[in-house]
Amino acid sequence: MAESTLLLQLKENTNIFEELEKLAKEQGITYGLIVSGFGKIKKFDLVATTPGKGINRTFFEKAFEVNAMSGKISIDSRGKFSAYLRISATSTGFTPMGGQLMGGVAAEKLEIGIRKIDTKKIIEA
Repeated sequence: MAESTLLLQLKENTNIFEELEKLAKEQGITYGLIVSGFGKIKKFDLVATTPGKGINRTFFEKAFEVNAMSGKISIDSRGKFSAYLRISATSTGFTPMGGQLMGGVAAEKLEIGIRKIDTKKIIEA
């Protein structure tokens, strides 16, 4: 099902979602899976469910180490880009946190693995 896997390397203060959109358009990715993330992220919004408080959106200024990243990117027939990314990240210590990434920039260096999917091979059931 996979055509190819690409590695997007982001430098300090590079906007994650803008660069994913740029890559998708340059590489003709109409559907891609985020298969990995490695490095650091900062100035990011995270949406997560908090016990007893429901869904919260929190902004983090300082750098966090990305432990894992998954999700998808797509461009529809009208050329509109969309992205859904989930991350697990750690600031200090051993307590990871996770949720849906709503925006952010690379801190130092961030690498994101994207698998380009041939949409003709997607089977809907």
